[in-house]
Amino acid sequence: MHLLYVDDSGSVGNASETHFILGGVAIFERGIYHVIKALDDVVAGFGLGGNPHDIELHGNEMYNGRSNPWSSVKRSVREQMIKAALNVIVTQRSAIRLFGVAVNKAHIAPQDPVEYAFEEICNRFNLYLRRSNNREGRSGQGQRGLVIMDESHHEQPLQALARHFRVNGTRWGSLKSMAEVPLFVDSKASRAIQLADLVAYALWRKYESQDGRFFDSTIPFFDSEGGVIHGLVHTKPRSPQCFCPSCMSRNSAPKFKAVTGDIA
Repeated sequence: MHLLYVDDSGSVGNASETHFILGGVAIFERGIYHVIKALDDVVAGFGLGGNPHDIELHGNEMYNGRSNPWSSVKRSVREQMIKAALNVIVTQRSAIRLFGVAVNKAHIAPQDPVEYAFEEICNRFNLYLRRSNNREGRSGQGQRGLVIMDESHHEQPLQALARHFRVNGTRWGSLKSMAEVPLFVDSKASRAIQLADLVAYALWRKYESQDGRFFDSTIPFFDSEGGVIHGLVHTKPRSPQCFCPSCMSRNSAPKFKAVTGDIA
């Protein structure tokens, strides 16, 4: 089974923000222990004192340093800490694929950007599972997927939406590769959710502030095939032209090389 850990970044109700983001980290079940162990080792290496297992990786809090233990750390060091945690994606790349949805809130209004982004990321994850199963010749009884999200006020509406998808499908059809409706967990207890939070924050910095310092290193690890980055979606007006990796790969120039390496 493949588990897609999902978290959000950006505020739906904040009119001063243009985008709402969902970021996802898909991990094959046998790789979960190694990803968590790598993240624990990174946090222990920060040298912040106390029990490293009590330190939660949270992109916004780490970057802005408004709460303990980050408030006592210089901004430049905090940025290096974010990059070190995101580098686990590189070291554990054989077990990981990334997914992300950046929604221009005004462009899809009056639709709910949370529901819109959730439908997109579920569909992208489902397509990834279908392709993986087809490559392995197991289309009828292949690997299934499960979405795991941070506990939030989005939980009840997204559970209802997921049940609707299971019965009626999405705009693109049924989600036959999904094993169950999403599970919601406390991010403090899940390093994988924390990694998804950092991916979402990296996306938010890129799309909201044109700051690619955290995002750029993650580009090769978004689900892709045939030069198209399927795992990253940018929903925006047609004009002006966008030069982000998602939009550029769909416009066929330049082509982005797909990540190779089997997840098994």
